[in-house]
Amino acid sequence: MLHVVEALGAGVGRHVTDVIRHATGVRHEVVAGSDRSRWDTPDDPAARFEEAGAVVHRVEMRRTPQHPANALAVRSVRRLIAQRRPTIVHGHSAIGGAVARVAAWRASVTRVYTPHGVYPHRLATATERLLGRRTDHLVAVSDSERDLVAALGLVPPHRIRVVRNGIDAAAPPDVRDLRAELGIPSEASIVASVGRLEPQKAPEIFVAAAAHLSRSAPDTHFLLVGAGPLDAAVAQAARAAGVGERFHRLSHVRGVDALMAQFDVFVLTSRYEGLPYVVLEAMRAGVPVVATDVVGTRDAVVHGVTGVLVPPDDAAAVADASRWMLTAPQTAASFGRAGAARVRDRFDVRAMGAALDDLYLRSAAGLSATRR
Repeated sequence: MLHVVEALGAGVGRHVTDVIRHATGVRHEVVAGSDRSRWDTPDDPAARFEEAGAVVHRVEMRRTPQHPANALAVRSVRRLIAQRRPTIVHGHSAIGGAVARVAAWRASVTRVYTPHGVYPHRLATATERLLGRRTDHLVAVSDSERDLVAALGLVPPHRIRVVRNGIDAAAPPDVRDLRAELGIPSEASIVASVGRLEPQKAPEIFVAAAAHLSRSAPDTHFLLVGAGPLDAAVAQAARAAGVGERFHRLSHVRGVDALMAQFDVFVLTSRYEGLPYVVLEAMRAGVPVVATDVVGTRDAVVHGVTGVLVPPDDAAAVADASRWMLTAPQTAASFGRAGAARVRDRFDVRAMGAALDDLYLRSAAGLSATRR
């Protein structure tokens, strides 16, 4: 099978790597974009695809939909389909999904698409409906993403398959002391957020929430991990927030999931999601979560059980929920335990791989039957 992925960083690249490792019933090849921004990690995500056992084909694709490179990518992928003769072509995220399905429009293959978060925009929705005509299976990574896809009419409901994102239930070893590194006192609490600094993740809301919370919780420190196009705006907002030396930033942290257990509260302020890996990692580490009540995130975080869900773009609500967590440590600890148990029960990477294996093999069998 042939994966097509342009968004190599963060959750999408990690997802494709996990699929290669855990969907072992098929042979994986990957068309990987070559465009890198100055905010991307120095590591090459495509190298992880090769390490996981896939054959990688480099094709230039761009995150801007109308960029000419994407039209050229369609031609390149079409040639690869003719040469490599995959049974299944699986596009990931908006650009990779569009390139994959257009390139495979008339090919004798099964076309699979995973949005990894549906962008809420009228033009994007119209485009997805058009591409839905050549989508044999749309894989939603959460139940609420499936509901949104069905409500928007991107594909007929019978073509939607839910395969939840999953992680390894065993937490990685913690090898980095954040408090010593950042000068955070042992008695101080840490409220942290991890994510790319872009409009989808709304990092400015985390900064504003830190400003709210700092006034009533003077012993709390705040950590924002990530880089992206809003880097300068976030830095300016942090300076204006009046939090001073209690606000810390780290751009690229290798193995950030190993640091989660050092957080007292994990915050995610996204405006939309598919099913965010960072929330699963925080829950696995036993950390209570404050997150926005959006598609995907609400599938992981159970309000009042594993954390607190708040409306998007509401910094005051984020601050209030975080303050409550910090002042109710026994409740916060119970949220952490419940979150870790939920990850073990519902979000295991091996179950994700097995479900995709089943989809791929059934699709291959069905395609073989039609070819006879």
